[in-house]
Amino acid sequence: MKRQQPGDSVGELDEDGIAVWYPNCKVRFDGNNYIATPHTTNRTRRRKHIEQIIAVSIEDGKLALEKEPQKPPATPEQITVEEAIKAHEKSPPESTDEPKKVIRHTTRKQIFNELYEKYLYLKPRERKQAILNDMRPLFANEDALKVFVDDNCLRRWRNLVVRRQRFARKAYNQHFRYFATFTYSDEKHTEESFKKRLLQTLRRLATRHKWLYMGVWERGKETGRLHFHALVYIPDGEAVGSFEEETDYNKKTGKRKTITQNTFFAEKFGRNEFDDISFSDMVYGKALAYLMKYMEKNNEKAVYSRGLYEFFRSDIQGADVLAKMENIDETDNRLVLARDFTCWDEGVKVGEVSRETIAMLPKSS
Repeated sequence: MKRQQPGDSVGELDEDGIAVWYPNCKVRFDGNNYIATPHTTNRTRRRKHIEQIIAVSIEDGKLALEKEPQKPPATPEQITVEEAIKAHEKSPPESTDEPKKVIRHTTRKQIFNELYEKYLYLKPRERKQAILNDMRPLFANEDALKVFVDDNCLRRWRNLVVRRQRFARKAYNQHFRYFATFTYSDEKHTEESFKKRLLQTLRRLATRHKWLYMGVWERGKETGRLHFHALVYIPDGEAVGSFEEETDYNKKTGKRKTITQNTFFAEKFGRNEFDDISFSDMVYGKALAYLMKYMEKNNEKAVYSRGLYEFFRSDIQGADVLAKMENIDETDNRLVLARDFTCWDEGVKVGEVSRETIAMLPKSS
């Protein structure tokens, strides 16, 4: 393809359909190439969907739709002391043998989300069937039930895909140096204090020492012990404690294993491992895939430090465009860029793409 020279005629296309300029593009690195998304303006307003509130009774763990929605119970502020005493005197003592019937005022979407979490350990088909069985009493006919469950299963899947994409894009923009694992120790913390203090410590290191990290929580298969797995970047001269080799027994392999521990985290939290990784290890190895697996398996949300971004913004010359994705899919307006493309900010040349150049450009998530 013959490349164009940049000019003043914004919007003019060459024989390959490539414009002279693409202003204010969102650019990301996908592990192999730089991909730019040209700026577009969507003038349509997003319609807000209001979920219907329904009255649902729960008895013996089974759901049922109340035909006549009952008023939500009054809040404690709406009930006087005298009314509470009179209600207690009039009501007979409860029998512990009879099952209690609980009525909730909620939405079908909220119930779906709760059931999805409940059956998360099942395979997708089994999970879907279990949700169908539990929600059947809340719908007038089978078709409406299936459409609702299908749509919401698709919604959860799309949300997961977006979360995984965001995680990968943020990771590809950084050069993490360690794959770190922090293991909960009941001798030093409760689970609640372990999660709270560890994240507080990492946030302080990010603020004071410019650390970058991103990770997910996970529980061990056999022991159920809580772990935090993270990709970590530590600038030169900004490490805390010292890194020391420790020999430990690995129960999975039945062999002794040498790990690298950080003394600062060992003193505060217990066992930890810092494994050196390269960029290729993260992109093509198991590090990134390992972390994203737990986002689906345990439905864990990723934890990010400040300063991680998905895109940087730059004006793009048509001369730096190698291909247009719409040649494959007409609805896809993304551009594949040359590895040495030039970055521009509002018409001002910043420089050839590099870590230093990207640091000077505006970012977006």
